[in-house]
Amino acid sequence: MIQKIASLSQSISKLSHQKDFNNTLPVLLNVLEKQGKDLYKIKIGNLITQTKSQKDLIVGAQYFANLQKSSIGTLLLNQLTPYPKNLEILQDSPLKLSFQNLKEIFSKGEGFIGEWKEFLLNQFSDAPDKNSFLFFGNLLLSLQKNVISFNIYEDKKNYFLQLEKRQEESLGFYALYPNLGPLSGVVYKTLEKDIGLNLQASFESTKNLLKNHAKDLKLFHRVEISLQKHIEPLYQFTQNLLDLRG
Repeated sequence: MIQKIASLSQSISKLSHQKDFNNTLPVLLNVLEKQGKDLYKIKIGNLITQTKSQKDLIVGAQYFANLQKSSIGTLLLNQLTPYPKNLEILQDSPLKLSFQNLKEIFSKGEGFIGEWKEFLLNQFSDAPDKNSFLFFGNLLLSLQKNVISFNIYEDKKNYFLQLEKRQEESLGFYALYPNLGPLSGVVYKTLEKDIGLNLQASFESTKNLLKNHAKDLKLFHRVEISLQKHIEPLYQFTQNLLDLRG
């Protein structure tokens, strides 16, 4: 099952490659400045522009949002979803894998976990700076909580994946995509011993996109896709690593 998650992650990532903002998919934006009561300067990719938001935004924070144009050309935001604050550390992380790296790691099945733990311990003990110490410490603490976390960087974009073994026949996951928002799901064995997938998206537009391309997920015999507006990481990264001593 774990190999199928690597292929699923890469397949979904291809859907997030959008050329412009004239689509309905959510975008990841940075709030640069507040310029009026409900007017903000934001950055989306390399584009810096103005937008209106009736919801107060935090300057310096990142959000997922649906972006639309008003009749007078003003950009309007809705369904603002804060980027998980405790995952911002990943954007400058010292270890960034590709989806191909992920496939190679998962090709060993669950046998990779011991090697992954040893690798993280070595990186943690030899961390050259505070950022590396905190990053690898969180990956180890995540593993201690039975959640495996991976930071992925491809096509100049950051992705994030977490896995959690729940029952002998199922594997839960959390994924964060820059133009799809948070996703969660479960890969499981059916009574017929086929592989099924339950997938949840936090945006209606993302859910619709995934449903429209469900036929491309040929790895699974059964696919169910639904909306779940509040999706949280399986393990929350922390600024305090004292739990590593426990």
